[in-house]
Amino acid sequence: MSLAAEVMTKSAFAAHVGVSAGRISQYIAERKIHGEALEGEGRNAKIRTSVAMEQLQRTLDPNQRFGANGAATRSVPAALPVDRADVVARPPAREKPPVVIDPFLDEVAAEKLKQQKITTARMEREEALELGRYMLTDDARREMVKAVAEAFKVMEQGIPEMAKALAAQFAVSTHDATHVLLRAFRDHRAKKAKDFAVASADLDEHVEDDQP
Repeated sequence: MSLAAEVMTKSAFAAHVGVSAGRISQYIAERKIHGEALEGEGRNAKIRTSVAMEQLQRTLDPNQRFGANGAATRSVPAALPVDRADVVARPPAREKPPVVIDPFLDEVAAEKLKQQKITTARMEREEALELGRYMLTDDARREMVKAVAEAFKVMEQGIPEMAKALAAQFAVSTHDATHVLLRAFRDHRAKKAKDFAVASADLDEHVEDDQP
């Protein structure tokens, strides 16, 4: 059967031209398909393909017509020329202004960083003191004086016993032996105390800590 004599159902014709069956019914109601293009009436009416195609080519809007193969087409609008008066020119993209650093603000930031470092260092020292890793120089001096004084005290307390031993050994009085030993011991202690004071004064206020 040739295309000119071909008769299709509404659904088959709709598939042939690429639209819905409801759209074909709409074309018939709007008399864009009518007369010789229809075979039968009402819901059971069929479509004479070639006649219906010719009618649609005449009655449809140009943007809704069908191509040579029967499929529905949509015309693509041509690109507008750039020199048309109704074309709104797109404004050029704005360049970001350069970032200007205020010297005063930069100096303030540097000072804040410096103060933060000082605070951090102080907190680390305080933590080390609490853990017993560090000791203040004045505290160290006092502890050393107390330790040395305690040592001399212990030695002085032993002099009477040493005097008794000497008195028995060399047949002298215990009183005389004690007097001689105490005087010699105290002279020696005074001399060493001066040496100790000189050595303490030469100690550095801070000692470099090589530990991590």
